[in-house]
Amino acid sequence: MMGARNMRALKLVGIVVGCLVAVVILALLAVRLFVNPNDYKDRIAQQVKSATGRELVLSGPIKLSVFPWIALELGPASLGNPPGFSTQPFASLQHIAVRVKLLPLLRKELQIGRIEIDGLDLRLVKNTAGKGNWQDFGGNESKPQQPANSSSGFGTLPELAGLEIKDSRLSYQDMVADHVNLELGHVTARAPIPVKLKLDLTTAPGAKPIDLNGQLEVTLDLEKKRYQIAPLEISGSLTPRQGAGPMPWKFAVPQLSADLAAQTFIAPAFSVELAAVRLGGSLEGTRIVDAPSFKGAFKLDPVSLRDLMTKLGMTPPVTRDPKVLARLAANGKFSYGGNALGTEGLDIQLDDSHLRGKLAITNLDTKAASFNLAIDRINVDRYRPPEQPASAKTAAQPAAGAKPADKTGAQGSDPLKTLDLNGTLTIGSATASNMTLTQVLLTIAAKNGLAHIAPVRAKLYGGDYSGDITIDDREAVPTLKIDQSMAGIDMAQMLKDFAKTQRISGRGTVTTNLTAHSLGGDTLMKTLNGHVSANVDNGALEGVDLWFEINRAVALIQKQGLPSGQSSGRTRFDVLKVSADLVNGVASTKDLNIASQNLHISGQGTSNLVTEAINYQVKATILKEAPTAAGAAGKSLADIPLNITGTFSSPSVKPDVEQLAKARLQQELDKHKDELQQKLMDKLKGVFH
Repeated sequence: MMGARNMRALKLVGIVVGCLVAVVILALLAVRLFVNPNDYKDRIAQQVKSATGRELVLSGPIKLSVFPWIALELGPASLGNPPGFSTQPFASLQHIAVRVKLLPLLRKELQIGRIEIDGLDLRLVKNTAGKGNWQDFGGNESKPQQPANSSSGFGTLPELAGLEIKDSRLSYQDMVADHVNLELGHVTARAPIPVKLKLDLTTAPGAKPIDLNGQLEVTLDLEKKRYQIAPLEISGSLTPRQGAGPMPWKFAVPQLSADLAAQTFIAPAFSVELAAVRLGGSLEGTRIVDAPSFKGAFKLDPVSLRDLMTKLGMTPPVTRDPKVLARLAANGKFSYGGNALGTEGLDIQLDDSHLRGKLAITNLDTKAASFNLAIDRINVDRYRPPEQPASAKTAAQPAAGAKPADKTGAQGSDPLKTLDLNGTLTIGSATASNMTLTQVLLTIAAKNGLAHIAPVRAKLYGGDYSGDITIDDREAVPTLKIDQSMAGIDMAQMLKDFAKTQRISGRGTVTTNLTAHSLGGDTLMKTLNGHVSANVDNGALEGVDLWFEINRAVALIQKQGLPSGQSSGRTRFDVLKVSADLVNGVASTKDLNIASQNLHISGQGTSNLVTEAINYQVKATILKEAPTAAGAAGKSLADIPLNITGTFSSPSVKPDVEQLAKARLQQELDKHKDELQQKLMDKLKGVFH
């Protein structure tokens, strides 16, 4: 009896439910038959305008179906930009189709079918105030948002059967992604989402496209706000503007995890491949929502920098050594946060040089930087352009009256004025301008156009170097100040390497206190002012045999034939002391002093550092007896005047004929002085007696 009643009750419930479903279906069919959605275009546009402040244009028809899906299809359509932007639409599309399952919707479950979008054109731009046209959607930003789990709506992620975007375009400023085709698979709260992406990316008008192909699986845990991607891989090809052809590239992350609740981000490994470049590393982040901070490690496998530049359509520089730029490798740790970017444990190898230490941009806005770096060895000359022949150098000189080139460059900006740098650099061995230095230490502090490089210390040519260099670029014309000292230097080797001459040998000390109103070239030399002094012991004047010239001068005085034999090409000395005052690149000397046991040379003259012309008048004194250890001067036998002219590289030493003639006349006068005086006295006696 009870069973029959239950059966009748169930049948009754079934009939009622069936009737309700039938009523709903009939109602929906009635809507489909008697309601034309195109009649509501204006109302829809007005609602969008009211909600977003943007114009919605529905230029195509709207199609509506109700069973078993509520399906909406429309297009073409466009949504305008907010006030303050161009009249071009913010977004436009050719066709969109959205479907929602009916019965789950009655249970307050949102199950969305496959969304299809065709011909989407999304234009993201910023105006002159820096505001994006994607901001302020929905009007007042201060309007409180409903919590995600509010009872007024759906509290879980809508289930999506898939998303397909075909033949679309996305642009941001000058960057354009064209022919975008994106496919998303089944989207649920806790299941991987397959993604396929293909597009052409250009960064400037006329640039060739970059093809992207990618796939990834995403796991979302909305309740705990955790996201995992495993794996993420994007690959494609890059076509440089010039070069051999397309280059394959790939970016891969085997596993990536993000926890929005804890604000953490972890990618234990990543890899980037471009042609022959292989870059790998790891990355993790904290406070990724409030104040993003990241740290990680990187490793660049060895690559030929010269070959890579060629493949990228870049012309490698022409260097004195064509074998350089053959190997580049790097590894280290990096960090970003608080508007700063830094590396530590840095190890960069360029050819046979290693750079190690740490480097940081302490303020990304001002580009302020600090460093503590060490280089084991480097030959800078290998990377310099090939030396030009003398004829080419002469041809390259500016014409008379031509204005010097603007040191700020074509852009009109002077990097020294904005340089903000602080750090220390050590070098085990360095070669620059043919000079070799070891144990180099320099500290740099530069800010607001004032750069101070001090202390500077190094070992060179068996001696010690110390310097203090200041570059003041706060005015229109920069000022260079150099205070430096070299002690115990092998002068012959230094002059050979630096000046390509060996005019002086010996071991010496050189000090300079100089200023100039330029930073290089002849302009620097022409404005060079200051003081230089040198003291060289146990050396020689190379290329000049003063004894040979003195013998020639003595022969002239005594009216004898010139001595036979050839010049030895050098004049040994015990001490060479000299100082010079520089005014606009011309060095004036008044205290030249060269001494040996039997010869003493003193004199004065000028040297032009720009033209390399020299003009000295010296007196060579032949000593009958050498100076004593106590400092007493030796006895003079003869004084020979000499003129030294020519250039630094080709000096000419000749007796001063005019002075020799005067000396000869004086000698004759002195020889007959007593005889003339006696004759004169005899004549006078005859007059007075």
